[in-house]
Amino acid sequence: MAVKTEKVFNTFVKGLITEASPLTYPENASVDEENFVLNRDGSRSRRLGIDYEDLYTKISTGFTATQIKEGKQSFHKWESPAGDTTVSIGVVRILDKLWFMDLLTSNPSSNLLNGGSSISLSGLSNSKIETTVINNTLVIVSKDLAKPVILTYNPTTDVVSQSTIDIKVRDIWGVDDGLAEDNRPSSLSNSHKYNLRNQGWNTSIVTVSGADALSYTKSTIGVYPSNSDIWTLGKISNPSSGDYEKYDANVLKKNSTSKYQVARGSFIIDAFNRGNSRMTVSDVTSGLPADQEQGKISTIAAYAQRLFYSGISSSVTGSDARSPNYSGYIFFSKVIQSNNDLGKCYQEADPTAPDINDLIDSDGGSIQIPEATRIIKIVASQASLLVFAENGVWEVYGDTNGFVATSFQASKISTNGVLNGDSVVNVNGTFIYWSKAGIYMLSTESASGRFKAESLSLTTVQTLFLQIPDIGKNYCKGFYDEKENRVRWLYNDSINYSESNYINKYNKELVLDVTLQAWYINTISDLEANTPYLADYIEVPGYAVSETTSAVLAGTDTVLVGTDEVIINEPLLINRSSLFSYLCIQGTTFTVAKYINTTFKDWVTQDSVGANYTSYLVTGYELFGDTMREKQIPYILFYFKKTEDGYTDSGSGLVLDNQSSCKVQAQWNWTNSANSNKWGKEFQAYRILRYYSPVSASDPFDNGQDVIVTKNKIRGSGKCLSLKITSEAGKDMKILGWAMPATGVSII
Repeated sequence: MAVKTEKVFNTFVKGLITEASPLTYPENASVDEENFVLNRDGSRSRRLGIDYEDLYTKISTGFTATQIKEGKQSFHKWESPAGDTTVSIGVVRILDKLWFMDLLTSNPSSNLLNGGSSISLSGLSNSKIETTVINNTLVIVSKDLAKPVILTYNPTTDVVSQSTIDIKVRDIWGVDDGLAEDNRPSSLSNSHKYNLRNQGWNTSIVTVSGADALSYTKSTIGVYPSNSDIWTLGKISNPSSGDYEKYDANVLKKNSTSKYQVARGSFIIDAFNRGNSRMTVSDVTSGLPADQEQGKISTIAAYAQRLFYSGISSSVTGSDARSPNYSGYIFFSKVIQSNNDLGKCYQEADPTAPDINDLIDSDGGSIQIPEATRIIKIVASQASLLVFAENGVWEVYGDTNGFVATSFQASKISTNGVLNGDSVVNVNGTFIYWSKAGIYMLSTESASGRFKAESLSLTTVQTLFLQIPDIGKNYCKGFYDEKENRVRWLYNDSINYSESNYINKYNKELVLDVTLQAWYINTISDLEANTPYLADYIEVPGYAVSETTSAVLAGTDTVLVGTDEVIINEPLLINRSSLFSYLCIQGTTFTVAKYINTTFKDWVTQDSVGANYTSYLVTGYELFGDTMREKQIPYILFYFKKTEDGYTDSGSGLVLDNQSSCKVQAQWNWTNSANSNKWGKEFQAYRILRYYSPVSASDPFDNGQDVIVTKNKIRGSGKCLSLKITSEAGKDMKILGWAMPATGVSII
């Protein structure tokens, strides 16, 4: 007797899974798919075509086609510049130029700020830039920029201005003077003189002879102070003495017996041009090493009312044994009260001063993570700073009062580091990023509140991830769509993709629906010539602002001037359907693009034809609970959302608008090729069965049915069944589900 069973699929939203056994494939998951959107109601639908935004403008960059091909492009958001909440600026970077779009307009590409003009960043070549907003200003860093750049915006004059930030630190290193800590030399080298000055032996010390403390010490005891001598140990402490509190070298010789290095840092110097800075702030004007850091800050974060700077690939010219290696450094500013504080990465009090020398909570300073080979990105979370390096991820946090200069620690979260900071995405306080080993998520533990790492791809899309070329991973761009609760990454997996060949051109998009914990892929098609391409995400506010006109009323009466109504302009807020668009490059111009085209073609506006793309999915292997028996499916029922909603007069008759199509093919026995002779004939599953006669072109095609149900024959047999569902060019498809009975043989 035959074994019969039935199966209904109405929530096919587990998405793409590449990490499952053919015998245990999860239900409602696909083996392969492209260009299908996962919907929360359990349905699947085709993505819309990508195209320019409505009322778009192409902005000329002034660069050549070769420069665009070999250069970098990116987008950065600048919220509430100058504290003006009515302004939200989108910053577009093309090579060394920046343009500024008004994101609160419905078509930002046609609404440029700064008078429509770009600004150039001196020194910026072809490295990535990274930005953060603090004090309503935009701060920019890059490996190409000698110093961080700060942008300010004047809403009244519509002018963007730029300046630079000098990173200042206490000289906690000093220079190598070749002496042991307790060595009191008989001659004074420039290096040792500088060290003594930097250790508090300054020219303002009052000595019993009235001479400089260093020369007085030499003339009195025959040697100069050592690096373990503190000058205050030579102060006369007898209040009855006429030289009370003055420095006496003989007293120093008697009291100072330490063999350990004393505190350094009396001088505040430039963190990167240390040698010249030392000779500027001290009375030692020659004979010191250049000690110049060639690496530049490449990552920045605003956190705990401070700026944090890092990402330096340290390389020092004119170094000595005391030159620091900044590769594992994170500089942090003091608590910022004005823009003058942005570069103050040091404690206010002189650590060598005899009276007030304490570090306080609001001071600036630096954090060292010696184990970090190279810091790629720093990101602020709600209660800590996350440090993404090549060889791991660290969390920097303070005590219960938050991060303060006097109390913080760094702990390693994961050994799975990151090579591309643009892959890191903040998802409402959790962080998802691409590492060498897969796609990882950092989330906080409920007990400790500290972050932990776990792989999101290992049991889902690991094979897909590993197939992406390294260069595709290294230059992907991530974005979190808060409205849809989806994380999206643009990447390129083409063979000819390289750093000199449109490195910011992306042909694929990997999407993680966080709510459904499911993945899907979009593929962006190219035109045959002059094709636009996607270069980055554009984060837009949840609303746009336009103007509407209203008549002025006095009570219920319209106010008139003569016979004319008094009219005023009022702002009108328009909710946006999506919180993101795309930075689009076409030729030597840029504009804004969206998933907007309802003819299901990409780039139609560019050439009036567009590029077709296919939406398809291959369902997981359905065994009907039995791996041994051969099964037959006599028929399958498909359920679709009706999309047709009217007619167009083609001149030779009325044609339905917004038509749908769904082509289906049965694939038996885990086969992956038609050569197996286990693939059925493709058939059209979407069919409008009920006859309807329209009255005119304005007829809404109301046939009384919202759901299209068709019954279709399935030919063939096998131990398992997979369905390939494919779109038709130019037509929609909204699949609600399908159902099928299966009959298995009674004898195995």
